[in-house]
Amino acid sequence: MYIKEISIDITTKANKNELIDALSLLLEFYRGNGQTQGRIETQYIEKNKMVCLPFTLEKNSLNKVHNNKYVNNQIEKLAASKIAIKTAGKSYADYVGPCTCKKSEFYILITNYISIDSPIICGSCNKSIPLYRLPQYYDFGYMPILAWEVNYQCCDRLQMNCEVGERWALNQMQEVKSQLSKQGVTICKKIEELTNIPTYYYLYNYKKNRKGDENRKCPCCQREWRLNTTLYNIYDFKCDQCRIISTISPNI
Repeated sequence: MYIKEISIDITTKANKNELIDALSLLLEFYRGNGQTQGRIETQYIEKNKMVCLPFTLEKNSLNKVHNNKYVNNQIEKLAASKIAIKTAGKSYADYVGPCTCKKSEFYILITNYISIDSPIICGSCNKSIPLYRLPQYYDFGYMPILAWEVNYQCCDRLQMNCEVGERWALNQMQEVKSQLSKQGVTICKKIEELTNIPTYYYLYNYKKNRKGDENRKCPCCQREWRLNTTLYNIYDFKCDQCRIISTISPNI
């Protein structure tokens, strides 16, 4: 990913606490509009500047063309502090950016406990779709999608830690009728409605006994959904009717 540097000048008359709050609010609005990735950005004060270093999927993710009204209003409030935005670098040298497909064949709603990528993946190239490329989902942004992302990642952390709430969290991730899955499926339906692009919900699959898992049916319609060829060496199941995509449980 790209690492952006957002800085504002601190004048002698400025209230530093108010500036910190104002800059933090700008970052929240960027996040809600899908322009930055992850939930925590490095922030620090150096001499007469306040600086933060958010991640973005594209070099131009923070360009004005992608801003919504909340971002623009907050930038206007910070105008007197001379806000400056530049690219500090890349998270790794060979990062090539998100999806560049003219039109995706389908989307996948997916994340995990360590991901700071977009939760929307292109089914044609298996790369991230910046949320700001989608039609605005709710209130000029994408907060319901990001709320699901946080919920999913919290469940994934619980099941990875294996100490507290593991079984409950696992069931939330792999049961199609769980609250988490219902929330995700609703989002998929709304994205498909907005974009006219089929949008699939990734259903996690982890079983201690893998026997017969290769032949399981779609959990929604009970029809055959096994793919002839594993997609991107990840996905083994895909139901075009129910818009569910999944994997064979790993050997353990």
